[in-house]
Amino acid sequence: MSSTLTDRIHGTLLGLAWGDVFGCPVESWSSADIQRVYGRYDALPDTYPLDRIAPLGLKTVQRLRPLGLHSDDTQQALALINVCLRSPWSPTAWADWLVAGMQCRAWRGYGRNFSGAVDRLRRGQPPNRSGSTTAGIGSAMRIGPLGALYRDQPELLAKVAFESSLVTHGDIRAGAFSYAIAVAVAALLEDQPLAEIRNSLPNTVARQERGWLNGRPDWNIDRRAGSLISRTLAEFFAEDDADPERIRRRICDLARPQLSDLFPKVHPNEAFVLLGGLHALALALLPEVEPQAVLTDIVQLGEDADTVAAIAGSLLGARYGTAWIPRHRLLDREALERYAEALVARQGPPEDREAFLLREAEWTRREEHYQANLVR
Repeated sequence: MSSTLTDRIHGTLLGLAWGDVFGCPVESWSSADIQRVYGRYDALPDTYPLDRIAPLGLKTVQRLRPLGLHSDDTQQALALINVCLRSPWSPTAWADWLVAGMQCRAWRGYGRNFSGAVDRLRRGQPPNRSGSTTAGIGSAMRIGPLGALYRDQPELLAKVAFESSLVTHGDIRAGAFSYAIAVAVAALLEDQPLAEIRNSLPNTVARQERGWLNGRPDWNIDRRAGSLISRTLAEFFAEDDADPERIRRRICDLARPQLSDLFPKVHPNEAFVLLGGLHALALALLPEVEPQAVLTDIVQLGEDADTVAAIAGSLLGARYGTAWIPRHRLLDREALERYAEALVARQGPPEDREAFLLREAEWTRREEHYQANLVR
């Protein structure tokens, strides 16, 4: 599946958006419920089979989104791209966008860690002290396109990947893993061999981890995990295994000792960097894969399916381009393609903050209206 560099840069965002959209209909479902309702979930449905979904309960029905509409995974990626294109990079500007989005009710589908961080920002906490103490994948989900934006600026890529992550997720593990995703995207765009990416990624992450562990005292983040991310990546990639089931078992074994009450479930799609995050990274870097088959394999397992698929989709887009992505199923395709092109040109933001927030807030209102009608 050959593609141009421009197309693969587009893929870093459009693959993310497609993974998000493809996984949204079964977000938080169990694999058993997915099997009962859809059998093999390998395509975005044209309509919801509500007669089969309703027995799962009112809460499940209330969470259904308009098919093809992206969630906060893609929203935050678009906002981050826009902020980064207003050079120079500023954590304060990023924080301002996050607060403004919450105030106008643009964000949708976000979790408590994100909302907690944004609430602290709203109350005047500076961005270097606002992050929730979590190693969730809520920052990794939006980070892939930065690998395209800063594809030839490695130090700036490291700075923005860490800082943008830690504003909302104030844990060294979240920052380091998000950086790993961004670096992997940049390496894929450079056509580095997969074996080289897997071999070099742990050391690349370790160098930046050390900088944050031994410096940057101005950032109030949880550093107790130390260099866990680079060590785990080194241990994981030391074995060359191409079987997805064995890979998932290894991921769960590596993550299990690190789990806390915040992540009680040992599941490869759990929203923890060493579960859902590593699952997405590992499958996206397997040799000779078909990208949609990878996303199907991920989403069929349920749990935080859309976010894990968004991370994998960004990596797969950087690797394979966009030919495999059904763009016609993306409801806000025109805006998404405009942002994808901005990653190539890097000549300025595709729109101002007001236009971005107005559009996303309108989509959020449409989603709320759609959900209200479903339960009447």
